[in-house]
Amino acid sequence: MTNRRISQKILFCVPVAVVVLALRTVDAFQSTHLQQKNRDASYQQQSSRAVSSCTTALLGRKSSGDNDVAFDNNDNKILKERLQNLQLHILEEELARPPNNSALTPIQVVQAILEGLLEPYDPLPDSGFRLLLQTATKKWRKAIMNSVGAKDATQSELVASALESSMGRPHNQFAILVGEGEEYTLDFSASDPVLDFGDGTCWVECHLRDKKTGELLVMTGWDLCQREEDGAWLVDWMYWQDFREEFRPGIGREEWMVEV
Repeated sequence: MTNRRISQKILFCVPVAVVVLALRTVDAFQSTHLQQKNRDASYQQQSSRAVSSCTTALLGRKSSGDNDVAFDNNDNKILKERLQNLQLHILEEELARPPNNSALTPIQVVQAILEGLLEPYDPLPDSGFRLLLQTATKKWRKAIMNSVGAKDATQSELVASALESSMGRPHNQFAILVGEGEEYTLDFSASDPVLDFGDGTCWVECHLRDKKTGELLVMTGWDLCQREEDGAWLVDWMYWQDFREEFRPGIGREEWMVEV
């Protein structure tokens, strides 16, 4: 690590893995399993009604209550076209996001992650949490999964759901990232220009500022590295310094600053 890198990071004191999150949520992953089983049973009972409602909406018709809606060949054609357009729109959005879009700059990657967490259901349920996993290196993904007690890397959908449950809990300092706290704006002025170390790694600093007053709420720092095959930027670690009185730790700032 260069002296420049050290001087840049010293502002953050001790590093913290944000998805270690001081959540103590090992139970979240287990409860998500149970919730998933209950939801599956419920979905089977509601599937026919849901399909009818969605189809009616796509066709631009008003719902007729519990009565089935009859569709003719023209309706089926319209429905198929609109479904295809919807699928194309979702695909285009996914391709424009990191890490699929390797042309994105480090700042754009961090911005996409934070905006994805703030709007996690766009364009699909849990998209923001899955984006957090997809843009992570193996080291960072392991820390994310450990935070919710997950061990199997193939269970990304359940991990995403567990992250949603954990991060949105009341009185959690990281709830701000999912819209359950102060409204904020992203400030990347401290990373203009980005601190590029010229070895496929870089450092991005992003401040979360109160949307109304401009007050500094949280300072975040991001270690990123480039993926070998296409040069796409991935997050290797994240650092968090909270300046809100409710969450600001005491002397030493070590209470929640535990690195995995």
